[in-house]
Amino acid sequence: MALKEWIIAKQGKERRYLTRFSIGATLFFAGAGAMLFADNRISPSLTQEVVTLIGLTTAASGALISLSAYIMLTLLRLFSDTRND
Repeated sequence: MALKEWIIAKQGKERRYLTRFSIGATLFFAGAGAMLFADNRISPSLTQEVVTLIGLTTAASGALISLSAYIMLTLLRLFSDTRND
C-alpha cells in the first residue's frame, strides 16, 4: 500500500518525468552515435576504445534514465485511471 500512496503523491508531476525521459533518450542516442563514430571514423587504437567506452556508458545511463521515467509515467497513468475518488 505504501507504493500506491507514494505514486499518488507524485501525481501532477508528469511533465518532470517526461523531461527525464527525453533527456535519457537524448543521452542514449548521443552514446550510440559516439560508438558508431568510433567504429567508423577512428582507426583501431586505444583512443577508439576510450571513445567507445564513453559512448557505452553514456548510452547505458541514458537508457536507464529513460526506462525509469517511462515506468513512472506508466504507473502514474495506471493509478490516475484506476483511482476512485
